[in-house]
Order: sequence, then structure tokens, then C-alpha cells
Amino acid sequence: MEFISRIRSKLERETENDRQELEEILKNVDDTDRVKRLRSLASRIGATTITFTHDFDMRRFASEAELIQNIHQALQTKAMIAAVRTTSNYVIATVILALIALGGMVANFIMAFKVN
Repeated sequence: MEFISRIRSKLERETENDRQELEEILKNVDDTDRVKRLRSLASRIGATTITFTHDFDMRRFASEAELIQNIHQALQTKAMIAAVRTTSNYVIATVILALIALGGMVANFIMAFKVN
């Protein structure tokens, strides 16, 4: 488990911490500053804290439910970005290892014909 936590990217760790903070905010039902804390979390992670009316002329602060939905969407986006970054790192490592294996195969092939 320690090894897995070491290879996780900074963005993955931040996303997990933000998700845990959201859980903590939502657990405490009697919190009077709940909307304020949700707005603070939303602002920090890049989720919108305002919403537009249907005619798009007026905007207002997002309700608690809208804040939660916006935070979830922002966390999903961060998680997907982290997954893509991690995958691209693994692809680069895989290509390098494949080139090393190809070099070893060529060296073995050359050695096989030199012996005879």
C-alpha cells in the first residue's frame, strides 16, 4: 500500500484530500457555516459558486445542492486529468522498456549468428 501511495501524483492526492473534505462538510448536518465552507471549497478547486437564471440575464449564488454538484463535477474533472497524466507517464515508460527489450533481442540475434 505504501508503494501505491508513492506513485500517486500530486494531483491525485489533492483530489482525494478535496473529496475527503467534501465528505466531512456533508457529514455534519447541523453545521451553520456549511454553505460558506462549501463555497470556500468550490472556489479553491475551481468549481463555480454562482448560477444563472433561465433568461441568463441574472445570476445568483448557487444553492447548497448546486454547490455540491459543482464540486463533484470539478473533482471528477481533476480525477480524469490525473488519470490521463498517469497513463501518459506509463505509456512513456512502456515505450522505453520496449526499446530496451528490442535492443536486447537484436543483441541476442547478432550473438546467435556470430557463434555459428
